[in-house]
Amino acid sequence: MLRTNRVDDAIRSGRTAVNAWVTMESTYIAEILSYAGFDSVTIDAQHGMFGRDAIMAMLQAVSAGQASPFVRSPSQDPREIGWLLDAGAYGVIVPDVATPEQAATVAAACFYPPRGTRSLGPTRGTLYAGPSYFQEADEVIQVWPQIESKEGYDNMDAIMSTPGLYGVFVGPNDLALSVGLTAGGTMPQQIVDMVHTILARSHEHGLKMAIYCADAEEARYWAEEGADMVNPSSDSGLLLTAGRAQVAHILGDRAPDLTGMPRAY
Repeated sequence: MLRTNRVDDAIRSGRTAVNAWVTMESTYIAEILSYAGFDSVTIDAQHGMFGRDAIMAMLQAVSAGQASPFVRSPSQDPREIGWLLDAGAYGVIVPDVATPEQAATVAAACFYPPRGTRSLGPTRGTLYAGPSYFQEADEVIQVWPQIESKEGYDNMDAIMSTPGLYGVFVGPNDLALSVGLTAGGTMPQQIVDMVHTILARSHEHGLKMAIYCADAEEARYWAEEGADMVNPSSDSGLLLTAGRAQVAHILGDRAPDLTGMPRAY
């Protein structure tokens, strides 16, 4: 019997799943976050500052803790997706899926024939998940195409009709840029409204909805609104926010003015 997917365990229990996001090349950070109470830890292979060798090691680090290992793939390439799954990922978040054809390709890449097109070679999957991985992997792997463009938003119903998807993952910053708005900071009301629509439609299609959030407050808001999984910033964002809060607390009104300083995504 395979290890269960903790994101699915959380959602089935009636609560919102919480995902962590790793962009820095550090197995230690990945392991720490896996013990911090998150249901999953996502290794960001799209924007993360590392390559394939580091991805493998960080997935191993996540697996040492309590969270399920997830990845954001660098592309929609089925070969890349297959490799990430072979390396032990239990969930795949795929960037900028804007058409139903793209969604179908992504979903097929995550499942073995006859359901999909994934090549047999689970490599580390059997070590992490269990000896019955090949027979049961399709039941635990989660496919999360990202809706993060105006085109993807306009095609959401067709995308959500794709067999095999577990849910859709909203990227609000890229979605904002695609409609001519500023990304980062407070989420524009137009994007809030669009995310509410995506949330409602995903549930109508029997799918889950996840969203990348700027911080814990935004994540709590979307959890209360019914999002199935939320992601409060990234490892760099958590570190920067916590560090600045520590300095401000210690120094009070003598703390340095950080107005205009860069923020982490």
